[in-house]
Amino acid sequence: MSMHEGIQVHRDRIPVPTSLTLGLVGLGIAVAILFGWKAALAFDLLLLIAAVLDGAIVFRQGEVALWRKCPDYISQGISQEINILIRNNGGRAVRIKVRDETPLEWEQAQVLKGVVPARSLLKLAYPVSPPERGVYRFGDIHLRVQGPLGLASGTIRFPAGEEVKVFPRLQLLRYADLVTYRRHSLQWGLMRARWRGEGREFEALREYVEGDDPRKIHWKATARLDRPIVQEFQPEKNQNVVMVLDAGRLMCGMSEGKTKLDHALDSTVQLAHAALAGGDQPGLLAFADQVISFVAPKRSPDQLQMILEATLSLQPRLVEPQYEQAFLWLRFKLRKRSLVVIFTDLLDEVASENLLNAVALLKPRHLPICIAIREAEWDLLMSRSPSRVQDVYERSVLHDSLRQRSKALKSLMQKGALAMDLPPSKLSFGTMERYLEVKRKGLL
Repeated sequence: MSMHEGIQVHRDRIPVPTSLTLGLVGLGIAVAILFGWKAALAFDLLLLIAAVLDGAIVFRQGEVALWRKCPDYISQGISQEINILIRNNGGRAVRIKVRDETPLEWEQAQVLKGVVPARSLLKLAYPVSPPERGVYRFGDIHLRVQGPLGLASGTIRFPAGEEVKVFPRLQLLRYADLVTYRRHSLQWGLMRARWRGEGREFEALREYVEGDDPRKIHWKATARLDRPIVQEFQPEKNQNVVMVLDAGRLMCGMSEGKTKLDHALDSTVQLAHAALAGGDQPGLLAFADQVISFVAPKRSPDQLQMILEATLSLQPRLVEPQYEQAFLWLRFKLRKRSLVVIFTDLLDEVASENLLNAVALLKPRHLPICIAIREAEWDLLMSRSPSRVQDVYERSVLHDSLRQRSKALKSLMQKGALAMDLPPSKLSFGTMERYLEVKRKGLL
């Protein structure tokens, strides 16, 4: 909340007449016709004196105080309210109009109108829906106050500049659609439940049921209780999960109305949220031709906020991504074995070759997962029957590109990395499924 009381405000030097005053001036013509020009002159003189006095009252020092109140967190693409609070310290009601200076990149705020009773507080609100994440700046607030007679009004500008941070929208996964996700671990969402899978950390003993792996039979407990007993394990906790964001030229491409980097950021936030809920330690590295930001893996209540802050102003750059430099830097920073989830793309052979060479730097200490983000439009084109000669050529070029991508992904897996090629619509789901698979199989 920004409060602006007792600070220097800026007022128009000359009050302006209201529509009521202009209407009364027109009435002077009728007075002149009915009672003569002297009566009209006297009428206009009285009207002028009344308007001047009305305008003087408008600018009475300290009568009106005003401030803006923003939400603690503003989310991208979601309609939220900005509140304008006006306090009337005077002994009369005040008719006002308010216009706020929203950031230049946003839609202009609507003009708000209201009447503030004497010695009272009025709250007005207008909606905003920030189109992009990032740091933005509000300007001043302009307040137009009408005099008690309604003959004059004056504008008061309250300095109210402040920065606001717009975070990516955190969309919780549709757990009802994630059958495997729900079956193995309800804990990883908002519901509390244990996830018993194929982890390596001992959890409990229970009686054997048909279908259990015989290798999990606890023979000492079986002999003691004279019935088959099996051991249950859970995935290890407090493991590092580091999301690596390529912010180079490969991530400038648009798909489904957003850059590939923005799609990667959405999945990064989802994965960080799930890792924290499951007891792991999420971290972040963003790079292009150099390292841009780094958040060390940690499990703390404010870790997700730190990751959001680190990516707030991150934008793709038209430079070649330096995988080798970024991965060497990460290997130096991470002493503990970590799951490294790399969001990038494989648009050409040069980029693919650079990624292939650099991934080897993370092995064998870490387990890398390379996630290539492909255009959703490619799937649409491949599923559509060609109707023109041009469609045939496009499908031929696209088929060759997909073949190269498949070859690069196979090479990554041969080097010991996990790899996926996903469109934006399946990015969060696919990333989460692979993360859960790593945890379930104890690959870390």
